[in-house]
Amino acid sequence: MLEIAKQPLTIYLDPDIVARIEVLICAGRFANASQVMQEALVLWLTAFNQQQFELELKKAYETTLTLGGRECVNTATFLRTLGDLA
Repeated sequence: MLEIAKQPLTIYLDPDIVARIEVLICAGRFANASQVMQEALVLWLTAFNQQQFELELKKAYETTLTLGGRECVNTATFLRTLGDLA
């Protein structure tokens, strides 16, 4: 199994966020604040990556329109424009 080194990181959070984290821990959803933050960051990164992918899709669609006009847009042309993203 791959062991990933963990580094301590000091962050300062709004009191409301700290209170919400404490509620999650007290409810038994998480064992500690580190688990809460790790899951939150994974969710944020997933959303960020999705947003980046959607921007790339939009660019590819616009490029396809530029190359051939609206009447020439089809699945094959669009997928060629996507390249490695497809």
